[in-house]
Amino acid sequence: MSSAAALLDRLGRPGDVRLGAIHPEAIPRLATGLPSLDMVLGGGIPRGRITELAGSRSAGRTGLAATVAASATRAGETIAWVDPEDALDPAAAAAAGIALARLLWVRPRGVPDALRAAEILLGAGGFGLVLLDTDSVSADSGARAWPRLARAAERTRSALLVVARWRTAGTFAAVGLELGARRVRWTGGPGRLVLLEGVEASLTVARSRLGRLGQSLVVRQACA
Repeated sequence: MSSAAALLDRLGRPGDVRLGAIHPEAIPRLATGLPSLDMVLGGGIPRGRITELAGSRSAGRTGLAATVAASATRAGETIAWVDPEDALDPAAAAAAGIALARLLWVRPRGVPDALRAAEILLGAGGFGLVLLDTDSVSADSGARAWPRLARAAERTRSALLVVARWRTAGTFAAVGLELGARRVRWTGGPGRLVLLEGVEASLTVARSRLGRLGQSLVVRQACA
């Protein structure tokens, strides 16, 4: 990384810094529904910025994304879920607390179309949260898409949450979260019926220009 690029990364993208300003512009936040995570992030994920949530298929990233989406709809936000793999289950989404009347479910035919759909949704405005749920974004398509997505999110102050296996947005992401080790919790005991109660996973702030980098916490997700 060049010295100029490193400086830009520390200062943030356009909109984070105003030359000659006495006080830096406060960045509005969207609560995640997890008070411990909101505290680490300074109030929630940043509006008008890209946040990445990375983890393996079994780490619980979709469940955590659903928690964020449910919190947004409870707050009266209209949200969009871009789902190129057609993996979202509306019944499960409703059970997670997402108000389906406030959800626009977009099912593109592939990752390139999903990136374009996310850009259109961000540019349209009116969405408090746009969630892009894709297993991976190639380096080539991402290199072209991330600058456009970052600019579109900044213009309309929509929060873009990218849920994928790996973080690929680089310096265009304001926050990078990584889900790690997972532990299954069971109820019951000797002589009692044993049931799956939920799962716990470690969540680390792997990248942040706005919160506390390197902070880790445990997130708990119940099983229906």
